[in-house]
Amino acid sequence: MGLADFIRIARGNLTPEELAERDAAARARREQREAEAARQAADADAITAQEVALATDRQRHPWRMETAVGIGSVELVCHADTLDRLLVMLDRTIGWRNPKQDEGRVEKLDGHMVRVLLSGQQVSLILFRTKERAANAWAGEAALARRFYRAFASVVDQVDPDAPVAAALPPVLLDDRVSAPARDDEVPPSNQ
Repeated sequence: MGLADFIRIARGNLTPEELAERDAAARARREQREAEAARQAADADAITAQEVALATDRQRHPWRMETAVGIGSVELVCHADTLDRLLVMLDRTIGWRNPKQDEGRVEKLDGHMVRVLLSGQQVSLILFRTKERAANAWAGEAALARRFYRAFASVVDQVDPDAPVAAALPPVLLDDRVSAPARDDEVPPSNQ
């Protein structure tokens, strides 16, 4: 671009192609600013939703513990090793009674799974200890504690203390295995 073109453009004497190019560049900048503003708004909304969820969870914790104490019994179904980790986590919790000490509270199932009958007071102590361990333990134990807490909290959240008749609670299930089809149910491979 020479001096004459520079002066012509500075005076605003643009060719139709230059006008189209200028307008397209301005449009692209505007769209980029709008997209960035929308992304920032979405990020802010996501952060706000996360903060609300965390605050709600913190506020629900005392309610969950109090509600759990009023539950008669809850079944826990998990792997025997998972139960052992939970019992180690609860070992020195004041008021905790190991369900393995009582006859008939732990039933062995297939695949090293166990069914454990827990009282509401035990569930309340599990919520207390797993919440504490999720915040203060090393990363592996904290992840396990969060998993325990979410599983028990999801069952306790189903309790309606004001209901005239207590509804049956589902078991606390700690088993993420994908069920494989039985031999009779297997689908033969297709010939393609």
